[in-house]
Amino acid sequence: MNLLPHWRLLRALAAVVETGSTQRAGALLHVAQSSVARAVQQLEAVAGTALFERAGRGMLPTPAGQQLALRAARALQLFADADRHRTRHATTRWHESPLALGLAARHVEVLLAVAAGASEARAAQQLGVSQPAVHQSLQQLAHLSAATLFVRTRTGLRLEEAGDALVRACRLALAELRQAAEEWPRAGVALQGRLVVGTLPYSTTMLLAPAVEQLLHREPGVELVLIDGTFDALVAQLRNAEMDCIVGALRHAPPHADLQQECLFDDRLAVVARAGHPLATRKRIAWSALHKAQWVMPMPDTPAQRAFDHMVQATGLPVPSAQLRANSAMLMQALLQDSDRLALMSPRQMAREIAAGLLVELPLAVPQDARHIGVLWRAGYLPTPAAAQWQSLLREVGRSLG
Repeated sequence: MNLLPHWRLLRALAAVVETGSTQRAGALLHVAQSSVARAVQQLEAVAGTALFERAGRGMLPTPAGQQLALRAARALQLFADADRHRTRHATTRWHESPLALGLAARHVEVLLAVAAGASEARAAQQLGVSQPAVHQSLQQLAHLSAATLFVRTRTGLRLEEAGDALVRACRLALAELRQAAEEWPRAGVALQGRLVVGTLPYSTTMLLAPAVEQLLHREPGVELVLIDGTFDALVAQLRNAEMDCIVGALRHAPPHADLQQECLFDDRLAVVARAGHPLATRKRIAWSALHKAQWVMPMPDTPAQRAFDHMVQATGLPVPSAQLRANSAMLMQALLQDSDRLALMSPRQMAREIAAGLLVELPLAVPQDARHIGVLWRAGYLPTPAAAQWQSLLREVGRSLG
């Protein structure tokens, strides 16, 4: 169910739940009481169920109405937060924001289309409307937000700071609406919805595999998508609500204030080589024996790279040349098996390959700080029941690994 076309109805729902009556909701939204009452009735028809219990003391939301209103209010608040520059207040309630009160579904669609194509003409073609209609919507948006959203350049329209904040608010609001649709009860399905999880290399196999299998076994109505990528690319997708979380090696602190992280367990790193490597037959190895070794290096600016640098500095080895770097555990494994190179990897992640006699952990003590493996979420993220189950399973598997 796509809830964006019903944006006006959802705003009325949120107002009635907040105030307890259509009359007070009308005053809050600056519209007639009859308009609010019709909006609620139309939304109940769309939902196919009652969202309120009508009583002499007012309108009491049903559990479904309460949850839908919560998602709608969270989406509206995102626009109030994007509108904060107008008042300079730390917080502005959504019904105090002209932007949250005046925004329509077409504004969201137009803004995202123009931001994606950097052109009113391309946005009009994508949406199947005229270019003047797109221009008019952008003008209305600029008036509602009291800010310049785009500037014209020789290559097209470029987002200004206020426009960038509003685009992010639109994406996060659409995520709230998608989650609201996923939470809607469906007969015969315990949990439903789609979860998108970003995965970082060198740290996730031992955590993700059992958590994924348990989730899909318990909840066959849930769809799970795993996306491999670099830290910066995955963080950008997470902040734009294109994924629910990132699992992997944590940084010392979240990279942005709108993200939060949770450590699930600590892992260690070891020097790994192929079985049959000239050094693999030794019972003891001094670090001096590695001074001419060739390495498969981790990617720059990653926890694995920092651990590698710490190891090299602590052992007095010369810094190896970064001739070869890899961002994939599977690729690193293949490179090790086909050469005499070494790599700094998690033995737990390579446990199956080590048990199968493909790789070996060299008998070297690796000086290192604790390496935290965990999950990165958006701050203020309200999980759907399926996402809450996923969180619980990640913590459960993390405890077993810890």
